[in-house]
Amino acid sequence: MRRTDIVLAIVVGIFALFVGSRVVARRAIPSVHAAARPARATPGGADRVSPSRPVASTTSQATNPRTASGLGDVNVVQPGAIARVANVELVRQRIAAAPAGYLADMLAADSGLLVRWPDDRREKGLRIWVQTISAVRDWDTRYTQMARDAFADWSGTDLPARLDFVLDSASSDIRVVWVDRFPPELGRRVGNTNRTNDQNGWIVSAEVSVAVHDSLGQTIEPANLAGIVRHEAGHALGLGHSKDSTTKMFPVEMTNSITSADRATLRLLYQLSPGSVR
Repeated sequence: MRRTDIVLAIVVGIFALFVGSRVVARRAIPSVHAAARPARATPGGADRVSPSRPVASTTSQATNPRTASGLGDVNVVQPGAIARVANVELVRQRIAAAPAGYLADMLAADSGLLVRWPDDRREKGLRIWVQTISAVRDWDTRYTQMARDAFADWSGTDLPARLDFVLDSASSDIRVVWVDRFPPELGRRVGNTNRTNDQNGWIVSAEVSVAVHDSLGQTIEPANLAGIVRHEAGHALGLGHSKDSTTKMFPVEMTNSITSADRATLRLLYQLSPGSVR
């Protein structure tokens, strides 16, 4: 064999060994696309962790934990310190004597503040605008009707205000808007409420933002977002968080429905004057 042939054979052999070693190394490194995704909550939800897509289960949906809103899913904006209510001790006694509800929990969590819409909403109505056109990927008109139905679930004798759905956002008191998803730093949140109060504790405006996609970018069907919107609607009406895990306003939603304790709390809230109870 000529020397040039020997050299060529050595070079080919070295190249073959190099290629083989790269293939083995590549197989040893897991694919990014195949990495395990984090566990997701079972269907449910209102603003803490996003609800997952429906899965086959023999367990009742009402017992499956869902994330409703997060602990920080309601942001309160106010121009200054809220004035104290008249007869603070009388108000505290009335709250403590309430046979049902969690208004005392709300006071503890919200620095002793009672906030709600003015009494004139009984006559003039509480105007709610739900976004009817959105460029958000996967959004469709079913989301609009779902949000209206979720807000309407709070109406009745427990809420001394008429809920009116309007088509003009400029004339609304409460706005419901759709977003693609929340930033990664907010975890698995899919709902958020921004509420503005005046110095006397009256709510003057509110905006509810609801994500169409969860933190993994997967679409959340309207039926699985209904509980989220009910929870955020509670915030928009003046409710805070409950420590009772069976209620709609518990930070991590465990029920899809508004409970009797939620309604009792809302009813008592609207029987009291707003302001600081500290």
